[in-house]
Amino acid sequence: MIKYLDLYEHYKNLILNGMLLPGTKLPSVRRCSGEFSLSRTTVENAYAVLAAEGYIFSKPQSGYFVSDLLIENESNMTSPAVSDFGKQTECKFDMVTTAADRESFDFSLWRRYVKSAWRQDERLLSYGDSMGEPDLRSAIAKYVNSQRGVVGTAENIVISAGTQSLLSILCVLLKEEKNIAFWGFDFPKGRTVFEDYGKNVISVSKDILDMNSENCKASVIYVSPSHNDSSGSVMQMNERTKIIEYARKENILVIEDDYDSEFRYGSHPMLSLQGLDGGKNVVYIGTFSKLLLPSIRVSFMVLPQELTRLFRERAALYNQTASKAEQIALCQYITDGHLLARIRKQKRIYISKSEKLCSRGNELFKGLALFTRCEAAYLVKVKSITNIDSETLSKGAIENGVKVRPIKNEPGAILLSCAGFNIDETDEMLMMLRKAFV
Repeated sequence: MIKYLDLYEHYKNLILNGMLLPGTKLPSVRRCSGEFSLSRTTVENAYAVLAAEGYIFSKPQSGYFVSDLLIENESNMTSPAVSDFGKQTECKFDMVTTAADRESFDFSLWRRYVKSAWRQDERLLSYGDSMGEPDLRSAIAKYVNSQRGVVGTAENIVISAGTQSLLSILCVLLKEEKNIAFWGFDFPKGRTVFEDYGKNVISVSKDILDMNSENCKASVIYVSPSHNDSSGSVMQMNERTKIIEYARKENILVIEDDYDSEFRYGSHPMLSLQGLDGGKNVVYIGTFSKLLLPSIRVSFMVLPQELTRLFRERAALYNQTASKAEQIALCQYITDGHLLARIRKQKRIYISKSEKLCSRGNELFKGLALFTRCEAAYLVKVKSITNIDSETLSKGAIENGVKVRPIKNEPGAILLSCAGFNIDETDEMLMMLRKAFV
């Protein structure tokens, strides 16, 4: 259970870091109590401390709002990370973006399905199913079974608006589980959800021995086998097997975030961990934000039987966060075969982009750096052949108008994402990036 001071620190940090702007309304005491599984007294105490210190103020009959009294005083306390982020957003080329390629998405086709959904008047008059629309859950079950070997039916699937919403549900279902181990994978937004629910988040290397250390003793393992590190490498079968065997032996739940499984360079996706396990002790999480558009907020998870039972007992207390109209449209879109066609087209475009970026990059950066394709089809690694470290390269690139991601634990290496990049601007972007290497 999160104490009131933890909740106080949570909102205080959001305000000081600019994540909650002046005038923003905080969740009501009742809503906050439900979202964080806290008593109303705990929330009221946290809000009282925030108000006493001037971070928020109360409006009668309206609730609590973020104050603007501290903004001037706190402006000099902005962390380097926040300042750097502000500079990065001004870059002409964002090579970190997860945006979709405009040419790969048929907007007119998607509009037809959305319009068709909005014509279903009677269906739209009611609230959505707390687990998600039944027909969409059936379509998802068929899709992940055929494409990823996932075991389960529509009855095991829960739909929500984004992975963080799904993790919030899991935190409630796993309220007794305190230690969450992230296996060789950094997912800050996921870590934040667990931490906000009072979980102890542990980072472990890709080694079973680390799981046995006294400092770990995790009850849940969070893995992303299809995007196992920053460059999108795939977890090999022997490692997948080890995790499943270890989880069974120690009675540990595995959360499999199958992010990026569809976009492999020159290979087919491996069988999911959930499929290897037979659906007994693995929660499988997937999202359509990457497959379609980031603005289409529909994600899902496939629960083992026991967690399915626990969620159904509480389902009436949850509102569905994903748009009902989008769920209806997506169901028909998948059923008509457009999702698979979209993935094939998107993968071809990503591969073509990364190949052109590597080819042209190696020409312009000869003697300075080497461009190579990553396993994730839309990522390109740039490795300096000099002694420049990754952070210096990243900062130099930003100063010259190109936002890039440094690769941790690999000196002189950065990543470029060409997912939403206009490939016709390759030469201009590369010439700006080149300045950071000379």
